[in-house]
Amino acid sequence: MERKNKGGRPRLQAGQARRRTVSTRLTEAEYLVLRHRAQQANRKLSHYQHDALLTGQVVAARTAEDRRQVRMLENSCNNLNQLTKLAHQNGIISIIDDLKNLLAEFDKILSEL
Repeated sequence: MERKNKGGRPRLQAGQARRRTVSTRLTEAEYLVLRHRAQQANRKLSHYQHDALLTGQVVAARTAEDRRQVRMLENSCNNLNQLTKLAHQNGIISIIDDLKNLLAEFDKILSEL
């Protein structure tokens, strides 16, 4: 008899699923401190607790500003690749002004980091 796929998320392999729960009682003040630290790290409270329990430290998630700067760098790198292609086709002299502008853009982005 053939099993019909009912859809949904596939089962995780053995040992991959998180099946155990650890609970901790906190005072209201302790809870507020923990929640504040999670917000400072830009993480959900459960993710913050998980990282803190397993590694003893929490790495802050990227902020919206960090993601914007990374995207700007990616766009500038794409522009650099396009200019490199033009330089191979038409010679480096044809793209000098564009290269100067792109280098100024890189300097601006890197100074913000």
